[in-house]
Amino acid sequence: MTITGLQHPYVKDLAWLIAGFYIEQDCNLANYWHHDVEAKLQALEDDPVPLIEAINACKSHFLGSYFETLFSFAIKHFSSLGIVKEHFQIQQEGKTLGEVDALLRDPQGRLLQCEIAVKFYLQRPDLAPHDWIGPNKQDSLAKKVARARQHQLTLLKSPAGRQAVDLILGSENEPIADQLLIFGRLFFDLNLAKNWQEKCAENPVQQELCGWLKLENLALLGERYEYAKLMSKPHWLALPEFTQGIAMSELSNFLRDKFLLDDRPINLCCWSEKSNQIPANIFVVPNDW
Repeated sequence: MTITGLQHPYVKDLAWLIAGFYIEQDCNLANYWHHDVEAKLQALEDDPVPLIEAINACKSHFLGSYFETLFSFAIKHFSSLGIVKEHFQIQQEGKTLGEVDALLRDPQGRLLQCEIAVKFYLQRPDLAPHDWIGPNKQDSLAKKVARARQHQLTLLKSPAGRQAVDLILGSENEPIADQLLIFGRLFFDLNLAKNWQEKCAENPVQQELCGWLKLENLALLGERYEYAKLMSKPHWLALPEFTQGIAMSELSNFLRDKFLLDDRPINLCCWSEKSNQIPANIFVVPNDW
C-alpha cells in the first residue's frame, strides 16, 4: 500500500489511513481491505467527488471529525467490514454514559466495537509515565489508552449498552469484541544531535522521521534539510507534496514571528533535494514549551 502518486489532499489522507499508521492497534484492518484498494484509490484520485461530498457533509471541521469521516468512508468503500451503526450514545435514566464510535460486522459475522482516534504525541521522558503528550500538553497517550479501555470499550458491556445493541440488532446477547484503534504518530525528542543519529539509524519503516524540536535548536534541522512546509489541520496525516517550501535560512524568523501571535506547536514537513535523507515530520515548539 503506497501513497505515492496521489495528489488530492483528501485522497492522500484516506490512503494514509488505509496504509495503517498506528499507535495502538487491537484489530488488523489490513485483513479487511479490498485486494484492489490501490486501484480504487487511483480511481478516487481521478474523480474525488464522492469523498469531497462525504467530507463536506461533516458538520465539524475538527481533525477528529475529519478523521472519523475518512474512517467511515474507508470502511464503506474499501473494506469487507459492514457498518452496523456509528456514533451512537448509550444512555441510562436520561444520563449519557458515553458514545460508541463504530459497531462493525466482519465477514465471518462477528461484531466488533471499535474505538477510533487519531493522535499525535511528543516524547517527554521527564514526565514519565505520561511521557507521550499532545502538542497542547493536556492529553497523553497513557491517559487516552486508559480512558478508552476502562470506559469507552466497556460501554456495550453495561446493561444499558447491551440493551441498546440488542435493539439495534433485533436479537439478544450476541458477543461483541472490543477493538482500540489509535492512528497517528509519535514524535521523538530530537533536541540533541545524538538523538538524530539514533533515530536515523533505525530507518523508519514508514519512511519518515518523526520528532520535535525547540525553536532554539532549529539549527539541527537546518543541518539535514533544505526546505520545510507547514502542515495545517486537518491535514496532519499524509505528508504534502515536496514543493513550494520555506528555505531553512528563513524558517527561524518565520516561526519566531508565528509564535509571537500563537504559541501552539507548529507541524512541519521537511525535505532535502541534495541528499537521500528521508523526509522529516517535525513539531517545532516554543523554547519554554
